[in-house]
Amino acid sequence: MKLETFTIPKNNKEIFMKPAYEELAGLIDINKERFQSYHFDINGKPYSQFREWVRTETLKKAREYTERMWSLCTELGLPGAENHFHRNDDYAPGTTIIQTGHAPTLVHPGILIKYGLVNNLAQQVQGIGLNLIVDSEVCRNPLFRIPHINGNHSSLEEIPLISKTADLPFEEMRATDLDKLKELRKSVMHSIHNAEMKYAFSEFMDILIKLHKETKHCRDLITFSRYAFTQRFNIVNQEVPLSLICKSEPFFEFFLHIAENMRTFFDTYNTALNGYRKEKMIRSRANPLPNLERQGEIVELPFWIWGKDMPRERLFASLGKESQMRLMYKKEMVAELNFSVSGNHLENLTTLVNIKDAGLNIRPRAIINTLYARMFVSDLFVHGIGGAKYDLITDEIIRKFYGVEPPSYATISGTLHLPYEQQSVTEKEREGLRHTIKDMRNHPENYTTDEIMRDSSMQSMIREKKELIITDIQNRDEKYRAYNRLKELTILMREKISPLIEEKERELVSVEKKLSYNAIVTMRDYPFCIYPETFIRELFSLVKGVM
Repeated sequence: MKLETFTIPKNNKEIFMKPAYEELAGLIDINKERFQSYHFDINGKPYSQFREWVRTETLKKAREYTERMWSLCTELGLPGAENHFHRNDDYAPGTTIIQTGHAPTLVHPGILIKYGLVNNLAQQVQGIGLNLIVDSEVCRNPLFRIPHINGNHSSLEEIPLISKTADLPFEEMRATDLDKLKELRKSVMHSIHNAEMKYAFSEFMDILIKLHKETKHCRDLITFSRYAFTQRFNIVNQEVPLSLICKSEPFFEFFLHIAENMRTFFDTYNTALNGYRKEKMIRSRANPLPNLERQGEIVELPFWIWGKDMPRERLFASLGKESQMRLMYKKEMVAELNFSVSGNHLENLTTLVNIKDAGLNIRPRAIINTLYARMFVSDLFVHGIGGAKYDLITDEIIRKFYGVEPPSYATISGTLHLPYEQQSVTEKEREGLRHTIKDMRNHPENYTTDEIMRDSSMQSMIREKKELIITDIQNRDEKYRAYNRLKELTILMREKISPLIEEKERELVSVEKKLSYNAIVTMRDYPFCIYPETFIRELFSLVKGVM
C-alpha cells in the first residue's frame, strides 16, 4: 500500500491540493485510458457497458433532482438562479464527469471549496460537475457552532440546527418547523457581532426560510439552500442523493456482484484495512474503520440496512449451501438470494426491487460508496482530506477484487478565518509562564525582590535551605527530617512571594484567554453561511490561482 501525505491547511486562505490544478486535466486523460483497459465484467456485463449504464442512470436522476432545485430557486427569485443556464449539462457517452460528495450538512468553507474545484474543472474540460449527497449518513450532532466574539471573554455557542429525535439517516429526517428556524436565526444573530457576518447569515436564513415553505425534508432543505447560495458564485454542479442512486437497477447489479462474491470480497476488504493499520502503525481495530465481522456462516456485508421505524443497522447475511444467501436485519431474515444458476439472476433483481418496495433501504458504507463513484460514475473524484486518507484502502480493494489499477483521485481542502485580527500572543509565552510559576512554587528563593530580602526571616530560611541542600546526611531518619524541613521552608518562602506568584498567574490567565480567542477566530469548521460573501468569493478565486 502506497501511503500519501495529506495536510490540513492552517493559515488563512491557505489551500491544500493534490495534485496541482494544472495537472488535473492530464489526470482525467490518464483515468480515461485506465478505464478503457479494464476487461472484467459485472454479472456478465462488460465493464465498459456497465459503467456507461451507471453513468446514464446517475446523470438522469441528477438532472431531475437539480432541475427541481433550480426551479424552486427561480420561482422564489433567489439570486444566482440565472447562472444555471451557463452550463451545458446534457450527458452523452464520453462526457467527462467530475464528482465529489458529502453529507447534506452546512459544511465549512474548506469543504465548500470542493464544489468550486469541481465546477471550475468541469467548465475547463467541458464536462459535468456532480455532487453526491450522502444522505445515508446519520445526523449525530445537529448543532450550529457559532463564535461569540467578545475580546478575551469570547466563547463558542452550540445552537441546535434541527430537532434531535433519534439517530436517523438524513434520508429519513424531516426539517424542523418554521418557528424553530426563526429561533435559530434569533439565537445566532444574538451571538454574532460582526456586521458583515450578520448580513451573510441573515441573507442565508432568508433563503432557508423561503425554501422551508417548499420542502420539509431535511436533506433537501439543507441541499437546496446551499445550492442556492453557491449559484451566486456561478457554481452550478448537478446534485444527486445517494438514496436515489441506490434505487436504480445498476446499483442493484453492483450489490449482487459483491454479494455473490462475498467470501472473496470479505477477505479483500479486511486485508486492505489490516494493511492500512500496519502501514500507519495503528493499533485500534476500530480505526479508521472496523473490519467486517464473521461468525461461522454469518458474514457482514459492507452495507447499511434500515426501514420505517427501524434504526440503521449493519447488513449481515447467512451464507447457506448451494450458493444461497439470506439477507438479515439484526437476526431476522428479510430476503433470500440464490446464485446457483444464471436464471436466478432476474429473480435476485426482483427480490431487491421487492425489498425496496417494502420500505427497506440498503445503502453502501463509506468505502463502498466512493468505490462505486470512482469506478463506475466519475472520470475524476475530488476528495476532502478525510476521504482521501480512507481511499488508500479503497485503492487496495479495487486492485485485489477487480484486478485492476484504480483510477486516481484529487484532494482539496482550504482554511478560511473569520474577519477578526488575532491577538499578539504565542503558545511559547504560555509554556514559559507555566514553567516560571512552577519554578516559583518550587524555588521561591530565586524570585525574591529587594523588599522581600529585607525580611530577616526570609534571609534565615534561604540560608537554612542552602545548608540543608549541601549537607551530606547519611542517617536515614535525619534525611527524612531534612526532606520534610526543606518542604516546610519552601512553603513558608512561597508565602513570602505569593503576590509575585499571583501576578504571574494573572498573566497566565490573560495569555490563555488571548490564545483561546485566537483559537476561536481561526477555527476552520464554522458553517459557511456565517462568513462574509466576499471572503467565500476570494477563497473560490484561489482554486485556480495558487495551485
